[in-house]
Amino acid sequence: MVFAAPGEALTRAEELLGADPSPLHASVAHQVIGIWQRDFGDTRQALAHLRRARDLAARADSAEREADVLATLGVALVHAGRTRAGLEAFERGVARGSGHTRARVLFRRAYVWWVLGRHGEALEDVRRAIPVLRQADDVIWTARALTLRATVHLALGSVERADADFTAAEALWDTTGQEHDKADAVESRGLAAFRSGDVPAALRLLDEAEERYGKLGTPTFMLTIRRCEVLMAAGLATEALAEADGAVAALDGIGGQSTRKAELLLVAARAARLADEPQTALARAAVAVRLFAGQRRTWYETHARLVLIEARVATGRGSGRLVADAAAVAERLAAFGAPAAPEASLLAGRIALDLGWTADAERHLTVAARSRHSGPPLARMTGWAAQALRARAAGSARGVLEACRRGLDVLDDHRMTLGASELRARATAQGAELAALAQRASLDSGGPRRLLGWSERWRATVLSAPPTRPPADPVLLTAMTAFRELAARAEEARTDGGRPAPALEREQRRLEREIRSRTLHMRGEAPGDGDRFDVGRLLRRLGDEVRLVELAVLDGRVHVLLCGQGRVRRFEAGLLAEAEREAEHVQAGLRRLAHPGAEARLPLVEAAGARLQHLLLGPAAAHLGSGPVVVVPPGRLHRVPWALLPVLRERVLSVSPSAGSWLRARDTASPPGGRQVLVRGPGLASGGAEVPELAERYAGARPPGGGRERGGPAEPAGTPSVPPQGGRRPGNHGEPTGPHQVPPQAAPDRGDHAPSAGTRRVPSQGGPYRGDRGRPAGALAVPPRGGWERGGRGEPTADGGGSRASLLVDSAGGAVVGEEAVGGAADAAPRTRPGAPGAGAAARGKTVVLEGDEARVPGVLRELDGAALAHIAAHGTFRADSPLFSSLRMADGPLIVHDFERLDRSPYRIILPCCDTARFASVGADELLGLVTALLPLGTAGVVACTAPVNDAAVVPLMLALHKGLDTGLSLAEALRDARAALPGDAVHQATGWAFTAFGAA
Repeated sequence: MVFAAPGEALTRAEELLGADPSPLHASVAHQVIGIWQRDFGDTRQALAHLRRARDLAARADSAEREADVLATLGVALVHAGRTRAGLEAFERGVARGSGHTRARVLFRRAYVWWVLGRHGEALEDVRRAIPVLRQADDVIWTARALTLRATVHLALGSVERADADFTAAEALWDTTGQEHDKADAVESRGLAAFRSGDVPAALRLLDEAEERYGKLGTPTFMLTIRRCEVLMAAGLATEALAEADGAVAALDGIGGQSTRKAELLLVAARAARLADEPQTALARAAVAVRLFAGQRRTWYETHARLVLIEARVATGRGSGRLVADAAAVAERLAAFGAPAAPEASLLAGRIALDLGWTADAERHLTVAARSRHSGPPLARMTGWAAQALRARAAGSARGVLEACRRGLDVLDDHRMTLGASELRARATAQGAELAALAQRASLDSGGPRRLLGWSERWRATVLSAPPTRPPADPVLLTAMTAFRELAARAEEARTDGGRPAPALEREQRRLEREIRSRTLHMRGEAPGDGDRFDVGRLLRRLGDEVRLVELAVLDGRVHVLLCGQGRVRRFEAGLLAEAEREAEHVQAGLRRLAHPGAEARLPLVEAAGARLQHLLLGPAAAHLGSGPVVVVPPGRLHRVPWALLPVLRERVLSVSPSAGSWLRARDTASPPGGRQVLVRGPGLASGGAEVPELAERYAGARPPGGGRERGGPAEPAGTPSVPPQGGRRPGNHGEPTGPHQVPPQAAPDRGDHAPSAGTRRVPSQGGPYRGDRGRPAGALAVPPRGGWERGGRGEPTADGGGSRASLLVDSAGGAVVGEEAVGGAADAAPRTRPGAPGAGAAARGKTVVLEGDEARVPGVLRELDGAALAHIAAHGTFRADSPLFSSLRMADGPLIVHDFERLDRSPYRIILPCCDTARFASVGADELLGLVTALLPLGTAGVVACTAPVNDAAVVPLMLALHKGLDTGLSLAEALRDARAALPGDAVHQATGWAFTAFGAA
């Protein structure tokens, strides 16, 4: 019962002892308590109860009972770190038992051999036990033995054998009520999925096992170890370190198993090394080595020594002694048959190369390279990294590039099995060394064109293939709705001058974990590795006018790859570290300029922009020509406000995560229909004053689109029509007129929550909006905050989302509310879902306004799906700790990146006049996670977003001028250039203009 209903078993054993049982029955009760304490509680108490059970069995003169207790005691002694005493107990148990009992003793000794890393002995004992257990028709113990044998096979890298045993064990478990054993079987299947390279399945199964353990109320230290291994393989090393350290603290708190503590410390050391915390890795690994040595667990001790050497190398302690140590570890791991042996050989080879010991390096790298043709993806990656280093040592640039290509292909295949964009991005860290080796080799041997190709090979790869849509998982959808509600309540508490209740914050964090966990379970759907980058195609699309500037970083220095006029040129610029520091100073200056009274800092910010230009562009700044410029920065420079650089201030400027993503944006066609969606979130200081003006503007007649000639070379037949990148248009430089030019002096930025005194609000709550010019509602009738009255325009939507009061305005001025035609015969037909056949004709020229209580996440997402243009005025929040929970604040709570990923097609163009919407987390090799990068693979070809906090009121004229340019047929980059030029020259407006960036190519 201990592994079917642990709590009940413990209670019944204690009750039995209170009833003055016979020595035989008392022995059983003490053994049950000992097992419970050993696996779920205090090891010291476990040993006391098990010794008592052994003595009582001897008094009862039952050899079989004594043998059984000795086996349980042997396991407890080994887990307590007393390996010699534990093995001696097993020797006595095997001698005392016979037949069926001896088979159970052999199974438990096999388990101990596995704990000690002595896999040959484990397989031998379990081989002897299984036939006897089967003959006795002992279903439970046969299933345990098969599960153990499968686990040993996994440790030795035999995934197929393990899978066969797991399948057989699972069939047996289904016939029993052993709930803890069943949870263990699910956990073991998760481990098998991980060993075979299926990370999403591994995470799903481990989460399922954790849920099962939770229902039983039992600790999950072994599961934590396995989950940390999967997290590290997925690039989530920081999370793995936190989980492992937390488990160590919990284990110490209950006086748990010393063996588990050592294993957790080993996992923590590996996670710290991968998280670039070498000192932490050194500390954890050193303690693990001591514990494993004291426990006589040579297998684990050797693995811990490998991590210890890696941490020492990471702290810059490479030496001849470390070469010898790494080689010795590699030999021992190879003798064990451990899959980690190639890693140790690769480490020895690396250290030897750094010391100039080429002969030693060749010997060790040759051994490591043997793993490149077989095994799981990361093991093959190790082999190809070793092969690349061998080629570099031999002076073969061709060999380096071929090995890097093959290794990155392996990682591409693995990466595409991952559905979650976060996992795909983080998994690229495994290929960072290969990408760097290839870049250096291409620079040395092939010139700038080849360097561009390799820079693109491992940059923004998440954007190169369609994302996997989140499943229609009711649990996930419920969690997201609950998270939104809790976040809204927490925000309300902060706005009222207090802070959310701790229980509310805890529940919000729990829901975040649940949402993220279920998202990580997604498997990849896209075949292959996305479209491959073609330098020739890029140059053809750029033509003679447009310049693309890709910044590559080699050995800490920025190299500028200037593309255009049919060629690629390379220029050396400054050091990356200096550029990063300067960019942080600029960001601080822009934050200060968003508030009144900081005019004196404007010259300082402008001077910093000039220094950034020198560091980032160097001599390339003089060769940009006079046309549009596309900047492709590395992930670590994503916060640079590029429009601040003097040479770029007056240009049509766009930014792209990669040259490949810019090409894909150019090829993205606008959806038919031309629907515009305008959204106003709550709490803006200006009330999102540009939105009513834009609604009125889009309600008027629009000039025909698509008639303007494109600049650059002729496009091949069938190429989607994309707005050009060049050509300044007259008439767009004047100050925007109209009533919505709110003075910026008193307005906080769009990251604040309470409007300043004296800031004029746009009337949108007390009834239909009549406009500041006194125009009666008709062409524009924004609904009141409470929605339309029932029985009129506000019938509930089909999905239960509540009253919809969004307004649709067609190009002739007729309005459609819900599905009722208000004016214009063309609107009599019911609306079709965006993206469905006929949707374009039905929705052509419509404008949807969502504000007040109607700006709720479900309705906003419904309207954004398939729109041609979206403008969302709302508070933006960037979450550096969890970038996919970065959000825009709607009436019912945050609209997060995970929500956008549910869209069938995100808006073709999207404008985000919100703070920090262009901020990203740089992860993996050179990947970015954030709102903009989530939109680009979903059908968005262009985004205007903000890299810093901005003054709310100063945003209004910038946005009005931007839309004015779009209305004349300009691209986002052109319209943003002209909108900046139209702003007043004061510090607040200038800083606001610099903070916005156009991404993509629409």
